[in-house]
Amino acid sequence: MKAIELKSRKLLRNIFNCFSITAVAFIFQACYGMPHDDFYDIKITGTVTSKTTNLPVQGIKVAVDKGVNHGFTDKNGKFDFYASVPDWDYSTNSKIDEVNIHFLDIDGVENGSFADTTIIIKPAYKDEVRINVALREKQ
Repeated sequence: MKAIELKSRKLLRNIFNCFSITAVAFIFQACYGMPHDDFYDIKITGTVTSKTTNLPVQGIKVAVDKGVNHGFTDKNGKFDFYASVPDWDYSTNSKIDEVNIHFLDIDGVENGSFADTTIIIKPAYKDEVRINVALREKQ
């Protein structure tokens, strides 16, 4: 009988300890919040065309400066991907309001040869940014 009592007390003590640790973690999070995420996610969509022919361009890499992730244009010149964009520049201790989007022709001459282009957008914490760009062909 005593062995059953000891086991039940041990079980209750373990359950109480588990709830206590969980309660402390919950209170800590309620007081101090979640850690700050230095990035915000935006969906970048758009179309890439040729400036001279106005036809869609396939195989263009679309990349975000200082961000994570990139996308490629499909056969219709369309692209869409989610990018994690930094919201704070610690080197200048200032908020980042502008983001560079790079359009890079990485497939060589397969779909024509286009000059790499960079545009600046101001996403301002939007959920989605749509970009239409016409690339000029290399001479």
